[in-house]
Amino acid sequence: MMSKKDFLKNRFTRRKALASIGGIVGGTFLLNNNSVTKNVKTPSSQRQPNIIWLISDDVSRPDHGCYGNPVRTPNIDRLAEEGVRFTSAYATSPSCSPSRVSMFTGKYPHSAGAEDLHWPLPPEETILPSMLRNKGYFSANCAKLHLGTNGAKQFDKIYKNSTEWRQFAKERPRDKPFFLSIGFGEAHRPYKKGLIKNPHSPDKVIIPPYLADIPEVREELALYYGEISHMDSEIGRLLNWLDEEGLVENTLVFYFGDQGMPFPRAKTTLYDSGIGVPLIAKWKGNIPEGMVQTGLASLVDLVPTMLDIVNIEPNKNIQGKSILNMLLDADSKVRECIFSERNWHDIDDHIRCVRSNRCKYIRNYYPEEPFGHPADIVNSKSYKGMLRLLDEGKLSKQQMLIFRSVRPQEELYDLIVDPNEFENLIYKIEYRNILEKLRLTLDKWINDTNDVSPEKRMINGINIRTGKWIARKGPNPRK
Repeated sequence: MMSKKDFLKNRFTRRKALASIGGIVGGTFLLNNNSVTKNVKTPSSQRQPNIIWLISDDVSRPDHGCYGNPVRTPNIDRLAEEGVRFTSAYATSPSCSPSRVSMFTGKYPHSAGAEDLHWPLPPEETILPSMLRNKGYFSANCAKLHLGTNGAKQFDKIYKNSTEWRQFAKERPRDKPFFLSIGFGEAHRPYKKGLIKNPHSPDKVIIPPYLADIPEVREELALYYGEISHMDSEIGRLLNWLDEEGLVENTLVFYFGDQGMPFPRAKTTLYDSGIGVPLIAKWKGNIPEGMVQTGLASLVDLVPTMLDIVNIEPNKNIQGKSILNMLLDADSKVRECIFSERNWHDIDDHIRCVRSNRCKYIRNYYPEEPFGHPADIVNSKSYKGMLRLLDEGKLSKQQMLIFRSVRPQEELYDLIVDPNEFENLIYKIEYRNILEKLRLTLDKWINDTNDVSPEKRMINGINIRTGKWIARKGPNPRK
């Protein structure tokens, strides 16, 4: 595979080749109207690459055709076929806005001062569009951003809907590279019937073992699949536009999710079902096609990777790591572990985890209380159906774990033999060394990132059993 050094050398060589035929002067590609037809597109290496982020909402990694589930995603599958598909990418938080804080700042949510749901990006924090501005980038965001006023104002243009990328396509400056972020609403609840012409059949969905096989779960999983397929169609239209405009070779496309699916024991948990996200990159002629990257990656790594690609020295406060080498070489690995955090999301909680390739260590700071799912899950048919089975004593031992009235303070899982994280190995002698290593690793991360445990508790927003609102979130006593 191509190394980063060869990548940079090759990019420079192609630029020199273009210059040798008189095509580049002072960084601008000049065309003679008499010798070049209107349909000829400029070569990919003539300037900084365009960057497109396609961000799904509440979509778990397995739920795509290219990841093995029967979800119809032909266009996302095409990205994987023509680019690099990550199998071990993770969110820094299983909650919408904190996760997005990381992906746009390159910092962990608590380090950026926006670890709780809905808390806006502090005024002193800088996000990727501002970092790219000195390189001449024009930036735009379509639909969901979830960073507050400070995040939004750092884009050159804000569009309300995900389909308005088409308007952006008409309005973008042709003399500048662009950064376009599209925050799709799919597959955030509530779900809509009839969203796609050919709905997924409830009979053919794959039910994770932590969910009960009941009609309510099957029906909602089918609708969830439909949301993903609906988003995939819009992604297909955007990819076609890149083809038609001749932008493919000079555009780096990333598709990824912000957190896991909105079902019990997924979204807002630190199990892989809550933090495992899809991550796919395509950049024709610059990164391999059809490559599968199994190394660990985190969404906090996106910003330093973009800066590495466009040759910007990252600020010393950036906490992520560039994964450019991982895009070029399947054998390249950047991380030994990833970290994730759960904070206030309708319910107050404080959970931290560290995950290696093999094991995960979770620390629950409020173990005396049951786990609190967010309002959209507690009010779902799936959750209510599982509560009914819980009351009837019909849930399996594994499905009951999430409903425990008291949680363990520490959890340890061997993900090779137990990918669903059902058997807590915290007291297994044979895992003692691994446990101690992961404890120390998490402690060091907490210290290095100044992750201070809150002295004051937040107000719970909902009743964790009924989903009814108790109180909307008020002033944050932690600040």
